[in-house]
Amino acid sequence: MLKNVGVALLPNLMRDNNKGWTRWDAHLYVLDPDALAAEFSSRFVVLWQPVKDDNDGLRGFELLDTDGYVLYFGHLRS
Repeated sequence: MLKNVGVALLPNLMRDNNKGWTRWDAHLYVLDPDALAAEFSSRFVVLWQPVKDDNDGLRGFELLDTDGYVLYFGHLRS
């Protein structure tokens, strides 16, 4: 889903992140980010950021798509 929020379509990576923009353009919930990252890597997909636990209580990884959008695949750590 897309929502018109009054700004031009532009990947967040190209915006000034000090103005409250999120670090990802899309967050996709996955049960097992480690297995998905391994599958992507086996198909020669380069991860923008490897699987890791971050300070937000999430575990996941990032991909950079061909249009410059950062996609996050992960879930909350339990």
